[in-house]
Amino acid sequence: MQVLRNSIMLLATLLLIACSASNTPEKVAEKYINAVLANDIDGVMATLYIPADAVEGQESLMRGKLTILLTETSTRAISFGGVKDVSYSSAQYNTDKTRATVVATIRYKKDSSADKNEKIKLIKTDDGWKISL
Repeated sequence: MQVLRNSIMLLATLLLIACSASNTPEKVAEKYINAVLANDIDGVMATLYIPADAVEGQESLMRGKLTILLTETSTRAISFGGVKDVSYSSAQYNTDKTRATVVATIRYKKDSSADKNEKIKLIKTDDGWKISL
């Protein structure tokens, strides 16, 4: 009886862990922004929604363009003294909760630099939430 009870408790715990909020729009937006700020193209690509019916070579094209944008973003952050902190809004969902928007506010270390608000659009997929460009 003890073994059965322990097994049920273990399964319940695993179920709760599996259903935890590790793939919320806010968490995916945070992973995306962290990857952008770290100039991590693989991390950025892992968060993106690329449709199954995408034209062949579209992912490579996106990777190339995003690599250039990451370099520009990194240069801007350095010119503003680096990133002080990043905060995220709560997700705003569409009516059927298949799309969401999160706003990331990036504050730089130089007091003279303005905060940057980044509006991040997400889409719910079979693999969880992904960034929709």
